[in-house]
Amino acid sequence: MAVYRYTATHMASRRGKSRGIRRFRLLLVLVLLYLLGTVGYYFLPWSTRYVIYKVAPGVDRTLRRKGFKIVEGWDGLGLWGRDCRTTLGRREGGEHAYGGWPSQGLEPLNRAKVLENESYVVGYSESMQNPLWVAYRVFDVPNLKSGKRPSRFRTDHRTEAKVSHNDYRGSGYDRGHMAPNHAIATRYGAEGQWETFLMSNIIPQTPHVNRHIWKDLEMRVSRRYGRYFGEVWVVTGPVFTEPLKRLASGVPIPSGYYKIMADETGDQLRVMAFLLNSRCPPYTRIKSRLVSVDELEELTGLDFFPELAGSEQAELESRPAGRFWPWLLPAIWYSF
Repeated sequence: MAVYRYTATHMASRRGKSRGIRRFRLLLVLVLLYLLGTVGYYFLPWSTRYVIYKVAPGVDRTLRRKGFKIVEGWDGLGLWGRDCRTTLGRREGGEHAYGGWPSQGLEPLNRAKVLENESYVVGYSESMQNPLWVAYRVFDVPNLKSGKRPSRFRTDHRTEAKVSHNDYRGSGYDRGHMAPNHAIATRYGAEGQWETFLMSNIIPQTPHVNRHIWKDLEMRVSRRYGRYFGEVWVVTGPVFTEPLKRLASGVPIPSGYYKIMADETGDQLRVMAFLLNSRCPPYTRIKSRLVSVDELEELTGLDFFPELAGSEQAELESRPAGRFWPWLLPAIWYSF
């Protein structure tokens, strides 16, 4: 009888384990089908998706959004691809800019006026009524709490243009931060946050870019790179192309936006450069917007990292990075 009870108990245990394994396998299959289905749908051409979109537009948007989030998460890990890096002769990191403020060379027209703030520096164009470049540094802090966001933007009376909050009203464009609210507020406190609401730090940005892909880039720097890599330097600004469009107030509207990040580790410097069109469609992979610094210099007329040696600039600027900076291992190391 004892042997029977032992055998029955043993067989019941084995059946329980077998059911558990089958359930795990089923769950794994369902997860894989979900991943393959949503990611596969994301990569379908519009000509194929159009059939589903016409019948069930909500389903199309949901599948695209979920597939996009998975792809973006994978891209963000930076598991493979090359970095744009060089070996430095000496350290060139400043309080706000790496390798010096962007230079306009011998350009006689549309010279930028340098406006220094506590938390960032602006190269402001009076004729364009926009910043041509904004440089800031993001570094590690104990927490990422920030104060209440101001409700209005302020005219910068150091400028002759004196662009105001109301100059953008009813235009259909966002007041787009160049030095971002979150990154600066969490590093420099309330005063730094107020500085980011100066109109000399603002450009007209299309809402779907400003609130999504541009915000995502800003938050990558603020929440990940600036913490896990110790400090990161950023220079960012608008790209203007002819013919110029203007707001009703006369403020020129950029056709695109750029952002360059620099990270120094030991004697190594690496950079990533991005170029976003103002009409960048929803669910665009940010990785697909990686460009070379040389391309941005051609579009903007600016010389970035002018204080670096010529050989260092050539190595850093001639080609785009092939991936995002890997952050997972630094994040694990950071947690200890």
